[in-house]
Amino acid sequence: MNKEKLKQVDFLMIYEHKVRELENLCLLKCELEKRGYTVKIIHIEDEEALNAVKPVYYAKVVVLMACYRNSTLEWHTKDYVVFDKVIDMQWENIVYPKDEKAAGVFKNYSGIGKEVVRVSWGEANRRRLLETAHMKPSNIKVVGHVGMDFLRDSLKGYYLSKEELFQKYQIPMDKKVLLFASPFYADNLPESYITDMCDRFGEDWRDYYAFMMKSETKVLEWMDELCREHEELFVIYRPHPGHIGEHMKEVAKRRQNFRVISDKSIKQWILTCDIIYTGNSSVIVEAFFANKMCYLLFPYEVTEGFELELISGGDKITTYEEFLKSTGEGKGRFPISREKINDIYLVDEKVPSFIKFADMAEEVWKNPEYNLTKKQLKSYRSKKTLTYRIQRAFQRCDFLYDRYQKMLQDENCQGRWIKKQREIRRQRMEDQKQFLIEKTSDAEIDKIVNRIAEQLHYL
Repeated sequence: MNKEKLKQVDFLMIYEHKVRELENLCLLKCELEKRGYTVKIIHIEDEEALNAVKPVYYAKVVVLMACYRNSTLEWHTKDYVVFDKVIDMQWENIVYPKDEKAAGVFKNYSGIGKEVVRVSWGEANRRRLLETAHMKPSNIKVVGHVGMDFLRDSLKGYYLSKEELFQKYQIPMDKKVLLFASPFYADNLPESYITDMCDRFGEDWRDYYAFMMKSETKVLEWMDELCREHEELFVIYRPHPGHIGEHMKEVAKRRQNFRVISDKSIKQWILTCDIIYTGNSSVIVEAFFANKMCYLLFPYEVTEGFELELISGGDKITTYEEFLKSTGEGKGRFPISREKINDIYLVDEKVPSFIKFADMAEEVWKNPEYNLTKKQLKSYRSKKTLTYRIQRAFQRCDFLYDRYQKMLQDENCQGRWIKKQREIRRQRMEDQKQFLIEKTSDAEIDKIVNRIAEQLHYL
């Protein structure tokens, strides 16, 4: 394959959830471009990637949202990118305790997932990758959590002020504003989703799902009652990234002082709201770095094995009376210890994590020892049927592919095969609608990067 004919980029960064990842990747893009590298950011369900039947990009390094196993890498790279090396950002750095020492579980990696370079936020995850996932020490890079850099003084000006944000979303300035960062995966999930999660995390995930359902219901009852009785308070319910349920919307219909908002990063809301609440979530660490009080809401005990080690033993609110009392308190005792946070998140007062990441990424880019072998690059792709391979060979021939595109557009072509291809294309376009909230554009990315560059005085 002639790589020279492809769009060439040093780092191709692929994200899944916009509010979780995009700003962080833009910060890395800003620093790497300052050092002279080319960087492209796309969504994992990018339309160009989905429609490509042959490579479009040659990336020296692909930066992924995750690389658990062969199918995860194939999902990211599809047919549209040729690459030499992989860096896994591992945005889900924290796993459930039941998985900490269990070999073979989804988040402890298999296949190609053991061969890539992996970001670790701190020493706790590094130990797990060595002891349970059995990764090579040289492939584990402890650089901290890049997202926490936005809470440093040098980047706090990146976010909208409280006045700007509240005006944009029509939130009253004269009320005490409470933020609930939901750890729940939404309500009424289809059985297919639940089955997939059980395949990944074990059958007891179904019990954890039941815990989340009843916990969400109870927390919403608390907030419904709070908003009814206390008009001087305003509650923002932040859904878990990628999951929007119906129960929270019902409360929003009843209460003028309760809003469901998925926009903006969680750090933007943490910095501007008065009190933060969450549950079985790492959001509490972001509140800690932002020097904001964060309470843990646990109306029920967590399913055994699923409570994050980070919050195990922390102070929890378990009743409505305790919840109500917390809304009137000032800055109380933080629910978890700094020592526990330091083990999971590398805290470096001098060198930001984005600088550590860029140094590491340069090392990976330059050093051929991080190249995946030809055997590894072939091994992660799933086996295809003979029919599929013949079709792909047909589509990859430029002349035949141009003819294929014309046939798709010509409604007078009514052969059984071409009609099936049109239906596949229509279904793909329909499926894409669910990802609209996650999509971005080059213009939006450039706007974020420029705002970051201004804060860092790069411009």
